[in-house]
Amino acid sequence: MTLARRSLLAGLAVSAAAPALAKSSDIKDLKTALEKAIQGDGVLDLPAGRFLTETLEVTQPLTIRGVPGRTILAAKGGGPLLSITGTAHVTLSGLTFDGGDAPLTEDQSLVFCDTVEGLLIDGCTFINGKGSGLRLEACSGRISGNSFSNIANTALFSRNAKGLEISGNDVRDIGNNGIQVWASAPSEDGTIVSGNRVARIAAKAGGDGQNGNGINVYKAGNVIVANNRVSDCAFSAVRNNQGSNCQITGNSISRTGEVAIYCEFGFEGAVVSGNLIADVAFGISITNFNEGGRLAVVSNNVIRNVSGGGTLPYTSALGIGAEGDTQVIGNVVENAAQTGIGLGWGKYCRNLSATSNLVRNCGRGITFSLSEGAEPVMITNNRIAGSKLAAIQGMDQKDPVGPDLAENGGIVPPRGMIAGNLVTP
Repeated sequence: MTLARRSLLAGLAVSAAAPALAKSSDIKDLKTALEKAIQGDGVLDLPAGRFLTETLEVTQPLTIRGVPGRTILAAKGGGPLLSITGTAHVTLSGLTFDGGDAPLTEDQSLVFCDTVEGLLIDGCTFINGKGSGLRLEACSGRISGNSFSNIANTALFSRNAKGLEISGNDVRDIGNNGIQVWASAPSEDGTIVSGNRVARIAAKAGGDGQNGNGINVYKAGNVIVANNRVSDCAFSAVRNNQGSNCQITGNSISRTGEVAIYCEFGFEGAVVSGNLIADVAFGISITNFNEGGRLAVVSNNVIRNVSGGGTLPYTSALGIGAEGDTQVIGNVVENAAQTGIGLGWGKYCRNLSATSNLVRNCGRGITFSLSEGAEPVMITNNRIAGSKLAAIQGMDQKDPVGPDLAENGGIVPPRGMIAGNLVTP
């Protein structure tokens, strides 16, 4: 008998169909199922369902896969849902970790990983954490395409990473900080934080900057923060504290309650370039030269609508501020209520230049420190338009010194260079 090809393929499809996955009710004990998977092929496939569990411990290579959005591991008691320590090649995929009403402390997380090499967490969801979502200590690998929301402390915390990528995650409605990349002491870290969406980060624990940040780098060197979308943070979108050789590039930032991009305290070396910043209290700050913060390039950023105030009422409305060994070049600053570009603060003013920038409709266009101990600056070839108070002016901290140097008769301070600037009303 001759069979039609379509009928034959249909028959093959039926005969080759995989058996249905077990129902969640068929797995009585997650711990036992996990142990069997480790002893077998190292793969645990979980069906859709809600699994109420205490801490599951993983110390050997393992893959745990679930049905995205439908395989839910819910906390039964205190401590993390999953603890992974001292191993390599662990993969978590398609799982939802739900803290529910579990009494986690601030230092605890839904998932905890310590000294895990080649960690992959992909397509997972972290929700309702009374502490943090995901905590990593000395890990390498990739955290990609996950969702974090309704987390009381920090969505994703990494310390002393060994080669980590944090990319394509969705982070929103977090109590204190979105993504934190830390080191125990100033050292090379090399984490790449890219392509994430971070929104609505509060500062419920208070403070003057340690909380309320979208992406926070602390003492971790050689970190790249690139091409992220960050909005509605109580303090900073990107805050680099003591992280040397850090690149902050190509980020889209809106509505921050304090400085949008902060490089502060004892960092050495930073590139802040190609970011678009709008509707913030303060644009970009390269600061704390008194603590060793120095050596930066701030270039090709677009900064607009800088209002001052915000979470801390005393925050100055500056587009760009710099103190030590920094070039400010090729930026566009518009509608900064106080100052477009500020070079130096008091005596903290060394090797600063502002070149080829466009500064438009600001209170003062470009200011520089004339306080005792401040070194001379270079302000050249800038386009300054519509300044309300002065186009180029010396300052003693908050107080203006002398006339607008863009006007006829303005005397340039000794050894400084102010030349080639085009100033219009």
